[in-house]
Amino acid sequence: MSYQLRVVPAAFVGRAWADGAHQLAQACETSGGEITGDQLKLLLCRGERDLIRIDLGDQAVGWAATRIDQLPNVRALHVCELYAPGGHWLPCCELLADMARSNGCTELRCSAKPAQQRLYQRHLPWEPLYTTMRMPL
Repeated sequence: MSYQLRVVPAAFVGRAWADGAHQLAQACETSGGEITGDQLKLLLCRGERDLIRIDLGDQAVGWAATRIDQLPNVRALHVCELYAPGGHWLPCCELLADMARSNGCTELRCSAKPAQQRLYQRHLPWEPLYTTMRMPL
């Protein structure tokens, strides 16, 4: 069996949410309050982010929400939220890179807390870019 990434059209987000994409709400919980699961679903339904189903054979084993960031000097596919327990995300890196290249991107990006960062760097060629900090007002 091999892994496949399937982009879910915005019109089918509701069905995908019922089929397991609702698990992305757990990933939202680590965002520091930036977004909730319900808010993510709204962005996906409006086409502001893309929902990706991670399949192993015919079975969904994970979900991701992505967006493309067009910056002045780089076009990046940003993995905003990810739910893929059991390490299913790791074998999909090259598939995601192919998806990014087919959309004109020159790099992949993600936001990660320290433990996630260590895990990603242990298994994949991710490198830190910068640290985003906040000061509540």
